[in-house]
Amino acid sequence: MDKNQPLLSIRQYNNQSKKKLTFQITNVYTSVIMFPKKQIMSFIHPIDIARVASQSFALPDICVRIRSMLDDDKSDLEDISRFIKLDPSLSSKLLKLANSPLFRFESQIDSIAKAINIIGGEALYNLVMAETASSAFEHFSSDVIDLRRFWLQSIYAALVAKHLAKIVKIRGSERFFLLGLLHNLGELLVAVQAPDLAIKCCKYDKKTSPWKLQQQTLGFDYANCSAKLMEFWQLPSQLYIPVMDLHNENKALENKDVAIIYIAARASVAMAHSDLYSANQLVTPLVLKHLNLEHEDLKDAIKFATMEADGMLGIMKFH
Repeated sequence: MDKNQPLLSIRQYNNQSKKKLTFQITNVYTSVIMFPKKQIMSFIHPIDIARVASQSFALPDICVRIRSMLDDDKSDLEDISRFIKLDPSLSSKLLKLANSPLFRFESQIDSIAKAINIIGGEALYNLVMAETASSAFEHFSSDVIDLRRFWLQSIYAALVAKHLAKIVKIRGSERFFLLGLLHNLGELLVAVQAPDLAIKCCKYDKKTSPWKLQQQTLGFDYANCSAKLMEFWQLPSQLYIPVMDLHNENKALENKDVAIIYIAARASVAMAHSDLYSANQLVTPLVLKHLNLEHEDLKDAIKFATMEADGMLGIMKFH
């Protein structure tokens, strides 16, 4: 990609890509409703849903360029800083995130250059992707699901995952904020492309968890769809693979990254639906033990997420 090409901001790209959405999704969904109900589950596949979504909302230029620079030995942090400064709105958002409870630095970070020097290029990339997530949420908004609940559940998962990763002392814990934020994006994709099925998936209860109902209704869960979109976006594998496996308890008992997002996703569901579930009910003790965590650690993470959620929603400008 030509580094001299004018930078297209996340918001600009979001507005442009919306123009493509109606035709593509109408085409897919029309095909779906032509089939008998018994065939719907086999026809709708997370790869197909994610492919259409990736065509209607591709990653903005700045995300692709920063990732390319981080992977290029010839580029340095000054190159990244220069590109980000070309988007004042994004620069302002990133500084707010850098000064948020995600990092808790003692001194104020007042410039992109300082932010990069302190938190590093990879952390800054994850923050850029977090801002992209907020644009994606807006782009794929659907009135067939409770958007306030969706946004809260996503930010809860992000904050719990970040907090747990810090307790477990996994390097680059801000990556888990992004994992939590994106893990349930598939719900919006299905809601836009197959709204009748998304409505059915909302009818979970005390006996049936959301992800089990998704499996019964769709043949896959929303996390599968989220991971496939992340893969189409060509995000690093350490971002989409844990999301793909997050409802697989066996994988959670083998891999710490999966275990953290497994716990965070379940905790977020319990937090968003306290009338239906508790975190202790949804989170298997064996997975906590795999991370050398106690129930008190999970309670602390939930408390942290509850306290900071509204502030983070404001920074991310979720409505």
